[in-house]
Amino acid sequence: MPSKFTLASPETLSPPGSAPSTPGPATPSPYDTSTTPQWRAANGGGALYNQAPPPQRSSLSRYLASKTRIWQSRRSLAVILVLATALFVLITPPPSRWGSKVPAAVGLGTTPDSVAASGSGAQHAMHADPYKWLEENGNNRHAVTGPGFTKLMQSSKPKAALISLVRNQELDGIIQSMSQLERRWNHKYHYPWIFFNDEPFNDEFKAATQNLTSARCYYEVVPDDHWSLPDWVDEGRFMNSLEYLGAIGVGKGWMISYRHMCRWNSGFFYKHPRLMEFDFYWRVEPDVHFMCDINYDVFRFVRDNKIKYGFTMNILDDARSFPSLWSRTMSFINAHPDLVHPEADLDWLLDPFNGGDYNNCQFFSNFEVGDLRFFRGEANEKYFRWLDRGGGFYYERFGDAPIHTLSVAMFVPKREIWYFKDIGYQHDINRHCPPNASDRCDCEPTNLDENFYKLVPLESPQKKPADTCIRQFLGGEYLEKRPDWNQENERAFGGDGYHGYVKDGFDY
Repeated sequence: MPSKFTLASPETLSPPGSAPSTPGPATPSPYDTSTTPQWRAANGGGALYNQAPPPQRSSLSRYLASKTRIWQSRRSLAVILVLATALFVLITPPPSRWGSKVPAAVGLGTTPDSVAASGSGAQHAMHADPYKWLEENGNNRHAVTGPGFTKLMQSSKPKAALISLVRNQELDGIIQSMSQLERRWNHKYHYPWIFFNDEPFNDEFKAATQNLTSARCYYEVVPDDHWSLPDWVDEGRFMNSLEYLGAIGVGKGWMISYRHMCRWNSGFFYKHPRLMEFDFYWRVEPDVHFMCDINYDVFRFVRDNKIKYGFTMNILDDARSFPSLWSRTMSFINAHPDLVHPEADLDWLLDPFNGGDYNNCQFFSNFEVGDLRFFRGEANEKYFRWLDRGGGFYYERFGDAPIHTLSVAMFVPKREIWYFKDIGYQHDINRHCPPNASDRCDCEPTNLDENFYKLVPLESPQKKPADTCIRQFLGGEYLEKRPDWNQENERAFGGDGYHGYVKDGFDY
């Protein structure tokens, strides 16, 4: 398709009155008076038709004396030189940054030539290559307990906290989670802990948890209006939902408190007054395991590399929990297309073999490291309110994991989502342990695809996507199949249909 804008030909660019480089008649312009009958009659008929009229000076300069015009030209040249010098000073970086390059921010599964990220605040430089950042800042470079820690490092420390929604009766479980994360990581970095509960914490809980850390602990109560049935929800319909989902075996589908928890984790935790002074959070649940030493400041990493959301597992969820979630999400996109990020990637969440519907993949949100400013932003907040007003947390069992996943996928470019493959983590039956890390991990390495359908067993009638969730997120070489492999043939011989990948499950 030809462009509406075309470059001028060499003939067009010739000086006035000069001959064109290619002989031939010039195309007359409707604005050229030399083409009119009156002009031709006054200048010898048609003999001068193809000649350009004498060049004309501008209406101002032709009335100036020759010396004045020369002075004017010199003055104009001087002004141009001054402006050019000022512009050069403004855009040139200081000498301390000469020679530094800022490659594009990348996450695992994205390419290094992604769109470059912009700079961050004056307290810290934007480091646009996460892998290089890890090379330069590993070995606990920013550890508060290390000899190299300075006041400057303290002043530039991210505003971040470890958060946990937990009850008094879950004290043993949070002691396990907290003691492991302190030993593996936080005893070196001293980030505060913030505990949330729908009722006040007792003294035993406070004393036991504060005794596990040298960092400050906060004990907060969730506001009543964030942990109660909204007035627009039909209570009778809600009770019917509890009974139905419990009867068909949807996990915790019969628990009222679980519905409140999913709603709070989806759209209220980041609004709590205590969190308003923080920019980043790391979610920690009771009864989880951290199985690897972490030798860098996770919060500095996400801040310096502009990561909005980080995860360790990407797995399949039970679609019976949220049958209307995707249709409601589509209606939101149609109503607010301007809120979807121009670099959003939803393809990995859609199943082309099932009408392009949501494939039910989710970031396993009981471990997540995120940017609170993203969740407080207009796009995420409007999306949550859209879902909340539809009653999906109570008429169905909308979970925070698929909602966070869809929100991040819609409103964040993929390069700002990070797979923390180096952090060993276990929640109930789901476990991730990185390969080639025996020097710092106390666990057996897990296959990349191991957790894919643990929440939705293979024998379940729920339709499974053609590729595992984590491979769909990573894309590229992770999706390549052996030419002699066929998914249906593997299943015919008793396999699960996910063993045809070229890239080994322990090579990640």
